Amino acid sequence: MLHVVHEHRMGDSEVTYLHPLLRPLLDQRAHSPTFCAIQVHLQPSQSSSMRLLATALIIVSAITAVPSAATNFGYTTGSDKYIISTGKGLTVTMKQSTCDITSINYNGKELQYKSKATHVNSGLGKITSSIKTLSDSKKTIRVICKKTGLEQTYLFRPNENVIYMGTHHSNDLVLPELRFLARLDKSVVNTGITEATIESGMTAIEAEDIVQNSKGLTRSKYYSAVPFIDNAVYGVKSNAVGAYFVISDLGYETSSGGPFFRDINNKLDVSNELTFYMNSDHTRTEYYRYGFHGPYALAFTNGAAPSASSLDFSFFQDLGLTGFVPSAKRGKMTGTITDSKDVLGNSDVVVGFSNAAAQYWVKVAAGKKTFTSPLMKAGHYTATVYKKQLAVGTASYLINAGATKTQSISVSLNMTSKPIWRIGAWDGTPEGFLNADRIYRSHPSDSRMKPWKPLNFTIGTDKDEIFPMAMFRAVNDPITINFKLTKEQVSKDRTLKLGIPLAQSNGRCSVTVNTKFQAKVPLSAAVKTRGVTRGVTLGKYTFYDYAIPKTALVEGPNQIVLSIVSGNKDTMGKWLSASVVFDALELV
Repeated sequence: MLHVVHEHRMGDSEVTYLHPLLRPLLDQRAHSPTFCAIQVHLQPSQSSSMRLLATALIIVSAITAVPSAATNFGYTTGSDKYIISTGKGLTVTMKQSTCDITSINYNGKELQYKSKATHVNSGLGKITSSIKTLSDSKKTIRVICKKTGLEQTYLFRPNENVIYMGTHHSNDLVLPELRFLARLDKSVVNTGITEATIESGMTAIEAEDIVQNSKGLTRSKYYSAVPFIDNAVYGVKSNAVGAYFVISDLGYETSSGGPFFRDINNKLDVSNELTFYMNSDHTRTEYYRYGFHGPYALAFTNGAAPSASSLDFSFFQDLGLTGFVPSAKRGKMTGTITDSKDVLGNSDVVVGFSNAAAQYWVKVAAGKKTFTSPLMKAGHYTATVYKKQLAVGTASYLINAGATKTQSISVSLNMTSKPIWRIGAWDGTPEGFLNADRIYRSHPSDSRMKPWKPLNFTIGTDKDEIFPMAMFRAVNDPITINFKLTKEQVSKDRTLKLGIPLAQSNGRCSVTVNTKFQAKVPLSAAVKTRGVTRGVTLGKYTFYDYAIPKTALVEGPNQIVLSIVSGNKDTMGKWLSASVVFDALELV
């Protein structure tokens, strides 16, 4: 530490104390890799003015001793610390015993929240760590932190204000979730994602993680989420500094949930929290994957977001990190989408690739039919074609290391081209329905939402935009659909098709036709956790076909009533009552 003292010599006794005016300087230097000591010897007989002058000289000397933010690239160790400087303004201090990051100093500004650290999850506890300079051309600094079931790697490169990372997680360590959490000082990094910014006076309306202000506007960390496929760069900032996660092309390969899964990116409350969620139970639909997560990086700028391509992750290829699979041991797939019935039309298309160990995806431009996968680990995969977010075709295939697999995928979903009537569009989302435009960024109770209420909907008269994106048993149940049938249309048995992207609390729909016929109620495919109130509309997508005999239908006006069925009791409040989200409905 920095020592700045007065010494008074009184005979054989010696009194040493820190001058109070210099304490702020000590605090300023607490995380610096450069140390200095200043000692001034004053005789007790010297005047107070001389003492004041000496103190001033000490302060000037101490300030002069403080180096500029651009400390040379390198690291120092000691006192349970690693102190790493990039040489371009970023200095990071970590505890050796826990690998907690306790200081992030960028261009002379301390970004780290003082009360809590930056780390994996909420800290790894006691770990084994090491630091070394690698023998590559950049002399990369590597910190490895290990405990049973988890290995976290930090990498620093000269003149890059970036913390490169990779996380290896095995099932030897059971975790409810896996994330990297940067806790930043909100007085320095003062702008987060608006929908996740908790302001003074807001009160909790659901659990402790969804809040509301006096005007009925809602905020939550969940409303910072973005689908993985669109979440390569995100962050927080102020006028002078920005902190951004940059996720590499392989960054989500060991996560779960697929391309449209979304998770928490930010929460601005007592600190400005920036998170990279690798696995969580937030509306989870798959088992966790284990292995190497990443590469990913936390990049610091003067405010503006970096581009995804501005960071070069290629140096990971030669590091030999636990669980990391280099490009030479990967393969890929090229193929063509066969869509004989033009189900895809001009919709956005995604092709996903998954197995129990990995997941990948690639966007296909609207109207195009060819694709090339990312480089993938060797193994058997299922390829899935998505019309926006609706799975419409699959194929199984084997990827070999160093090889390219060529295979076509057929769109197999049988879409009725001319239903008797249809509400919505088959694309896996509730887009176009009432309140769908706000549900990803606010709670259903938000004052900006249009009213949720039971609905009488008339085919041919009412527009889709008044049909609710979700039905909650305790809020807007039932929904009544009015329609007319011709003599020819009632001469055959019919089927009501419902697409339900997400169900909550074992919710599903009952179907009553003309008050006298009730279709068989199917089983629910609900997720086990909250969904729609967290801004999520996709869980275990399920098609429901309700058989309607011709004897239940009449020529002329008909009526179908949808209502929520669940064996669960609605004890958690009306917005957590049994519910479903709608994709589309049609009568065929």
